[in-house]
Amino acid sequence: MKRTLQISGIVALTALFLYLFLRNADLAAVGRMLRSVNVFWVALALAVNLSALFFRTVRWRTLLDPDNPPPFYATFFANAVGYMLSTVLPIRAADVARPVLIARRTNHRVSGALGTILTERVLDLFSILVLFVYFAARRWTEFSTNPATAKWFFIVKSGAIAATAVLAALGTFMVGLYFFSDSIRRLHEWLGRFVPKRFRDSWMHFFDTFVETLEIVKHRTAFAKVILCTAGIWAALTGQFYIASLALARPVPYDATFFITGVGALSLAIPTPGGVGGFHKVCQLVLTHFYAFDIDSSVATAFLYHLVGTVPVIVTGLTLFVRQGLRLRDVTNAP
Repeated sequence: MKRTLQISGIVALTALFLYLFLRNADLAAVGRMLRSVNVFWVALALAVNLSALFFRTVRWRTLLDPDNPPPFYATFFANAVGYMLSTVLPIRAADVARPVLIARRTNHRVSGALGTILTERVLDLFSILVLFVYFAARRWTEFSTNPATAKWFFIVKSGAIAATAVLAALGTFMVGLYFFSDSIRRLHEWLGRFVPKRFRDSWMHFFDTFVETLEIVKHRTAFAKVILCTAGIWAALTGQFYIASLALARPVPYDATFFITGVGALSLAIPTPGGVGGFHKVCQLVLTHFYAFDIDSSVATAFLYHLVGTVPVIVTGLTLFVRQGLRLRDVTNAP
């Protein structure tokens, strides 16, 4: 009964956001726009999106062990399948599936791999917040003085203030963790007393692995590789949207993709499969209120954005998933 209610709620939420997204749109006009896309730009956008998966694989290998990284294919396989599941399921499945899959194919423990997943999340959060703050600072005067966007500017202003605060807090925490890890470990160990005994060792191993990944700062070559890969990931994830807008002959300023990527990431908190509905509606709001898109062009653009942002990962991950004869429980149950 609980599972039935959850599925029913997800379906209803997805349908609601799709209705809000498509309301007032001329679907025939949207179809004409999509049929007129430049195939070359679409193919390039898909390739750029796929490149993010390669950058993620190189970065994760480095974080797992900078001196003796796991095999490339085993790491790529875990990434592709994990992100595919996160794309098609209304949960962050990759955060669980990737450590399980890498543990099954290498000698890395699930709890240890989870520590590196947290490090990746911190890096990605830093990246997306920095991009959004840069965007807000660059467009602050333009959006606040333009009558067409001024009434919606509170979204950008509030987001920029919150992002700056989170960056400061996260930076302070990471610095404190790096220099005072022993004290924080004792606190973590005390909290571990409330964790069931069978999970307690994994709880501490997770923390120790996370702190250990911070030591990569002292490994200059590996640290440079992680930073460059992170830059490559976000260049790909923002670049795919800009290229997709060229495919529709409705280009937006490149830094607009920082805004779209930021609010798009927030939309993934809405529990719909692959962000369907939630991402589309949020993207539409940005395009119509800040870039003067009409409803039909915003629907076509948001649809294409979602297509280039999900199809490469789904196709790659699903191909590997089927090729290995996996079942869902194979990637959710720790070995």
